[in-house]
Amino acid sequence: MKLNPTLDADALHERYQTLGRISIPKVLDAEDAKSLRKAIDKEPHKNLVFFANGRHFDVDAAGWRELDEEKVGTTEDIIYVEAQKGFSYYYENIPVYDRWKAGTELGARLKEAVEFLNGEPFLSFVRRVTGFDDIAFADAQATLYGPGHFLTLHNDAVEGKNRRAAFVLNLTREWREDWGGYLNFFDENGHIEGAFMPAFNTLNMFSVPAAHSVGFVSPFAGETRVSVTGWLRAGEDQG
Repeated sequence: MKLNPTLDADALHERYQTLGRISIPKVLDAEDAKSLRKAIDKEPHKNLVFFANGRHFDVDAAGWRELDEEKVGTTEDIIYVEAQKGFSYYYENIPVYDRWKAGTELGARLKEAVEFLNGEPFLSFVRRVTGFDDIAFADAQATLYGPGHFLTLHNDAVEGKNRRAAFVLNLTREWREDWGGYLNFFDENGHIEGAFMPAFNTLNMFSVPAAHSVGFVSPFAGETRVSVTGWLRAGEDQG
């Protein structure tokens, strides 16, 4: 995998400084972006993650899809009630970085993606764009938001994680403005002060902390919002 060679990191840094966030289209070689999306689609071991009854759940996504509608509906009701209280989430994922670190089963293309994100060409690029010279590695997961999925308001700040910036490598092929699923940013009064559409082969980055959410994906959305997302972190990975 490789970055688009026409990207101007210095010019992008000037844009990033204005708001502490940026959206960079055509960030990867076009064929690399297409093959990475195909690899995510074909990965057989996906999880469904959600927050309910005050705790995190991580279940087999294929098994979840085999449940009857009544069980799924009852659980979704609990998930949505939980989301009324504060931080909550509901989406599918592939913990690519964790599997790569543990040496567990992961497709070759996804392994290559993690190695690319932790290779010097990419890390040098994001250091220059964000201005965080101490970025040492990138953790990542593939995320898939279908109808009814969401990630509520939070700021990504976790003590000891040394998160300098968050990134979202969008791999959604087509998206309509009224399907939801935008990466929303909020001001101190709760107003949306900016938002990024999930556009194919576009890299979004923003400094941590920043109040943001992934908007609720509409029941009539005709595509899945697919991305590789994570944090650009300083120091050493403590696990």
